Amino acid sequence: MTTQENRSTILEYIFRHAPVARSTIAKKTQITPATVTSITGNFIQEGIIREIGSDETQGDSSPGRKKILLDIVPDRVYAMGVEFTMRHVRFLICSLRGISVFQTSALLETEVKENITEFLIHKITEILDRLPEISKSLIGIGIAVPGHIDPQQDKVTINSSTYPGFSGKELKNRLPFPIICENNVRCMAFGRYLFDKTSPETFAFFHIGLGMFCAMMKDSHLFQGTNYYAGEIGHTIVNPEGKKCECGKRGCLQTYCSETWLLKYCRLLYESNANTVLTSLKPSSEDLTIEDISKAFSLGDPQIGNYISTALKYLGITISNLAIIMNPDRIYLHCSLFSNKEISEELMDYIKQQLLFVDDPTDQTVQIVPYNPFEGPKGAAAYAIKNFYIDTI
Repeated sequence: MTTQENRSTILEYIFRHAPVARSTIAKKTQITPATVTSITGNFIQEGIIREIGSDETQGDSSPGRKKILLDIVPDRVYAMGVEFTMRHVRFLICSLRGISVFQTSALLETEVKENITEFLIHKITEILDRLPEISKSLIGIGIAVPGHIDPQQDKVTINSSTYPGFSGKELKNRLPFPIICENNVRCMAFGRYLFDKTSPETFAFFHIGLGMFCAMMKDSHLFQGTNYYAGEIGHTIVNPEGKKCECGKRGCLQTYCSETWLLKYCRLLYESNANTVLTSLKPSSEDLTIEDISKAFSLGDPQIGNYISTALKYLGITISNLAIIMNPDRIYLHCSLFSNKEISEELMDYIKQQLLFVDDPTDQTVQIVPYNPFEGPKGAAAYAIKNFYIDTI
């Protein structure tokens, strides 16, 4: 490997495993102890990492001197992450440890979607003008996009009709910071990898929001695939006789499980004057939220219960198939609806039923992570740290 490759490999290992000794870094990365000692020494001089004391787990009876542990300097620089969806745009600035020092969100109106690039330039500039000290230490900005990015054009290839005005090139040309754009769920997966030391090197990150997507980390790298279809798990068929999806197929998973389709069903139910709890929760169908649907489920609304149970069954089948076919060390599930304990427990039961032939099928493999609306921008910031700090410093 080149010197830069060695530096990047060592620094990423410290990010993931600190506090860690030089000997451990050399063993795990297979970089010679002499090279590790030289590069970590340079990192310390440059203020990138620091020594934080000796390894107390060695014990006094261990031979030789105690190992000195290393860690990154977390507040040396900062990164910004931005995510826009059909409803919101969110901004976050965090340290190298993923600790947020600033975050805000705004509703995304129709006219803003048509001029999303101008809106982002304006808001990013406004935020950084208010934070001059952090702005001086900003290494770059990650943009989490609800779709796929054409790397040549820096434009959205899926959802392009929703965001016709988005241009990554325009952002790069007009903002004085390095900028990188990536799919929002791939950003979430990378953020989980970089900031969560307990995450394995190979895992799937399954996000359900207005749409749905499954990103894959494979041996510490984001799995790309040969085209933009990789990760589009919402368009796998779960019922060939099911509802027609906007993609043209019938019975896609997202027509049962995505927030968009769940809200569509519940609004139709509300407007049909059916005997539903929903009418007591909001004055009109357009005011309904996922939180209202979750509440209606907990209150025992039979129609909501039947619909969600069907969705969970199909989702459980899909997740168990993913576990069998891809066999990742872990599958992370991220969805606001899973904050409801009854719903999450029912889903886990469906998954266990599908994996009865596997020992301890869900104890370690499938994990519902606490829902965080800023998971996207946090992941985008992590992706900026990887590209503009770890890989280039």
